Amino acid sequence: MTNINKKPDFTGSTMYVGIDVHLKSWNVSLYCNELFIKNFTQPPEPAHLRTFLTKNYPGAIYKCAYESGFCGNWIQRDLTENGIECIVVNAADVPTTDKSGKNKSDKNDSQRIAKSLQSGFLHAVYIPDKELEADRQLVRCIERFNRDLTRIKNRIKGLLYQIGIKIPEHFAKCKWSKKFILWLQQLECSDKSIKLTLTHQLQMVELYRQQKLILLRDVRTMLQKDRYKDNLNYLQSVPGIGPITSASLLTEVGDINRFINFEKLNCFVGFYPSEFSSGERIHHGTITGRKHNRLRSLLIEASWVAIRIDPAFTKAYNEFKLRVGSERAIIKIARKLLSRIRFVWVNQVTYQIGLVK
Repeated sequence: MTNINKKPDFTGSTMYVGIDVHLKSWNVSLYCNELFIKNFTQPPEPAHLRTFLTKNYPGAIYKCAYESGFCGNWIQRDLTENGIECIVVNAADVPTTDKSGKNKSDKNDSQRIAKSLQSGFLHAVYIPDKELEADRQLVRCIERFNRDLTRIKNRIKGLLYQIGIKIPEHFAKCKWSKKFILWLQQLECSDKSIKLTLTHQLQMVELYRQQKLILLRDVRTMLQKDRYKDNLNYLQSVPGIGPITSASLLTEVGDINRFINFEKLNCFVGFYPSEFSSGERIHHGTITGRKHNRLRSLLIEASWVAIRIDPAFTKAYNEFKLRVGSERAIIKIARKLLSRIRFVWVNQVTYQIGLVK
């Protein structure tokens, strides 16, 4: 006689869980033994998912995956700490077909993640520890302040243009010097409301500048932690690498040894050339569009400084410039700069100016 009240036992089975994460809900798909089991929507809480899995599929091994994005890594940490294996993946690494690309939905997305996880196609992104992730947010705040400050400055220039006030020629290319701000403060406006608008926006510029100075001091203090202090000295010995670029490298890269060679690090930053090859024809295109925006931008800026300081970089830049032009030459210099950064970081040595490598 069959006991219909007996709960099923999934001991020895592996349940693959794909999660499409959103702010107000999660769409979840389950696969087991290459068989689609279930799709459902749940509240955005890891505890709800844990309860559902352990109640309905007791004894199984649970493996979860979701795409990196706005939700961060707290979901992965929560599930892992409670005995459920979970990885965070890059959305661009989840295989897709033309059909699924034209029929995008939360259900299809979670199914793609679960199915790809089961097939072994997904690889986890690097998850920093909580301290490193917190320090990373502090350093990233500098970039956010810079963007906000630029927006306010552009609003002020836009306001002047709308009311027909031209910026004097000697201020046209200035970087918001004290004299320029004084000129803006003393500007005569035809209407009181325009003057008030300009005054409030100038006050916002001053506020952001003061807060940015405080933030920079906080970042410098953070860099004195034991986990950063030694590496900071090695990185800043490289020409063009200052405190902010060093802080970004230390917090974004984390453990340099997770990149087994320079090629892996180069791919992560985004100086790796794209390739279009077929048969005997091999064509290398421009650098890949997949990149770490912040690090790639900072290293290109640092490269312009390096070619003025280090004779080895100066010589290499002039040679590249003759062949490919200044814009592509500086990208090649940035790639060389990244290689030297990795060398001093991995080997824990101080960089020597003029070293040809």
